[in-house]
Amino acid sequence: MAIFKNTFIPLILVSFIVLTSFTKDTQWPAQYGEATIDANYCVKIDVTKPLESFYKLEISHLNFATLTDAQKVFGAISNNYLSYKVDFANQVTYLQIHANRTKELKDVIWWNDYIQSLCKN
Repeated sequence: MAIFKNTFIPLILVSFIVLTSFTKDTQWPAQYGEATIDANYCVKIDVTKPLESFYKLEISHLNFATLTDAQKVFGAISNNYLSYKVDFANQVTYLQIHANRTKELKDVIWWNDYIQSLCKN
């Protein structure tokens, strides 16, 4: 039992440290690009302005009952190019565009078209 205790607890601690290092929050900026989201969870970014890495979306009109409900929706529309972080208390979600993950740089129109292609209209 002592051997199990002596190896199990350090293993758990190392696993926890590794997992938390992968799940650290992105440094979210103070300013965001302009974007909207409709009742079908279809996001549109402002194509008249340069592409931003981060966008802030008001979600109060979506009437989520709980944080978990909002996280499920935004988790379902997240992918390798788009990440969402829900701030339920303030009724907003933050969109991060991972422009560095495409083979070549894409402009704001391409990103808006890509996001629109994910809509379930």
